[in-house]
Amino acid sequence: MKKVAFQTIVFDSDMNPVVLLIDENQEFVLPLFFTPKELEPILFSLENFIPEQPETYNLLLEIIKTNNLKVKELTITDIFADRVFSVLSLKKGRKEQFYNCRINDGLALAIYFKAPIYITEKVELSTYPVTSLPDDLEKELQPLIEEWKKSLN
Repeated sequence: MKKVAFQTIVFDSDMNPVVLLIDENQEFVLPLFFTPKELEPILFSLENFIPEQPETYNLLLEIIKTNNLKVKELTITDIFADRVFSVLSLKKGRKEQFYNCRINDGLALAIYFKAPIYITEKVELSTYPVTSLPDDLEKELQPLIEEWKKSLN
């Protein structure tokens, strides 16, 4: 397995969000495509934003915190027919449990708890070499995040 980390969010030509995960050596990037609604938990996590009407992600977050669980890691296990399969590892003391989860919720929780993200060798086949990622990607993203936050109120 290879360790990856959240890099940024970009938008495809149809303005659909694409989360970019990059490996530790910055040799490859894994693009994950989302609908705007699917992206919300990830944005909530990145911005430490709590909406007035909680989402599934917020419920999971509260359950994890209340039960003193630790998000040990997220593993992206497979990509098949445009579906991303992932497993979230939660730990309490010495006991570790694994849960299949939607990739958007799993990523949001891993980002929030600063847990490592791994991909399997099979998923690595879906990556692309990093040739050059512009330095200003995050600067481009900030106005879009601000617009999104305003739309929630």
